[in-house]
Amino acid sequence: MSKQPRDDGNDPIPVLALRPNRGLQVPFTASSNTSPQISNSVRVVTLFATQDCFVEIGSASVEASTSTSHFLSASIPYDISLGAETDPNQNSKYVAVVQDSTAGKLYISERD
Repeated sequence: MSKQPRDDGNDPIPVLALRPNRGLQVPFTASSNTSPQISNSVRVVTLFATQDCFVEIGSASVEASTSTSHFLSASIPYDISLGAETDPNQNSKYVAVVQDSTAGKLYISERD
């Protein structure tokens, strides 16, 4: 039987722990800015932005665009998958963020 917390219907709620000392911050403006490297073993991150913004996940050269990237609403946490099983030979992951008018900050929490 699952040891996960349960909701009102007694169904398990999947929960991933926060990785110690792996909360990242990325300030953003009208120019795309890329996060520090996300640990290779991480498969899920939680993203939280102080302003509406656009994000992309990819390699060190990833850039976000206000016309083709994924939109995140401000003040809503999003759990995002970084892809399938982590391959040690795979490139490290980064999150790029951009906003077309108001500066803000993107918080990235690595999850275990």
